[in-house]
Amino acid sequence: MKFLQIGKMSTTAIAFISFSVIGIAVAVYHSYEELTTSFGSFCNINSKVSCVGVFESGHTSLFGVPFYVLGLVWFPVTLVLAILTLERAGTKSMLNGLILLPFLMVGNIFTIYLWYVELGVIGIICPVCVSLYVVNYVMTGLAIKSLL
Repeated sequence: MKFLQIGKMSTTAIAFISFSVIGIAVAVYHSYEELTTSFGSFCNINSKVSCVGVFESGHTSLFGVPFYVLGLVWFPVTLVLAILTLERAGTKSMLNGLILLPFLMVGNIFTIYLWYVELGVIGIICPVCVSLYVVNYVMTGLAIKSLL
């Protein structure tokens, strides 16, 4: 694909695609942890910052769909959407923030719900989950930057 040549993409597009890939990697890691219940020490800092604590709370799904599955779908879809909507601007391929921003805002609204569950209901923060929220926030910032 000619339009995916790194040297021919804006730095914003490169950063967005990179964060999408990071999101995929962290979502895969998080899924592995939940499926095998082999949470690493990175994920369990203390009683208030703990993936195990969140996992054992029973608040890890919505309508029967585990949250880790949502991450496994969300970040690859974001990557594909970014690649498919790249626009040519002169000699560079640019992000299409008009398409990406509304999509990412759905994810940001969902993270507000997840923050509520972690802070308000469970009282425990999952550091891996928070890293996924941050990846989505960074991608949202990059989509906004592409509009400016």
